[in-house]
Amino acid sequence: MNAPPPRSPSLIRRCALGIWLCGIALMGVVEFRRYALAGGELSMTPVAWMWLVGSTVTGVVGIVLLVRELRRHRR
Repeated sequence: MNAPPPRSPSLIRRCALGIWLCGIALMGVVEFRRYALAGGELSMTPVAWMWLVGSTVTGVVGIVLLVRELRRHRR
């Protein structure tokens, strides 16, 4: 008795890492806003800058992974 061939992973499974990284970046943006507006007005502390830069890099990597997988899926 032969087992059926495995199904290819769904689009959501192939994009999971990109989606996860974009979610982490979104949470980082929330933390950036919390630190930048801690005193009631905008104050760009070093910690706020670190949250902003880290969130931006994480978001860009997540978007690149998503776009790459979506382009691969269209072929």
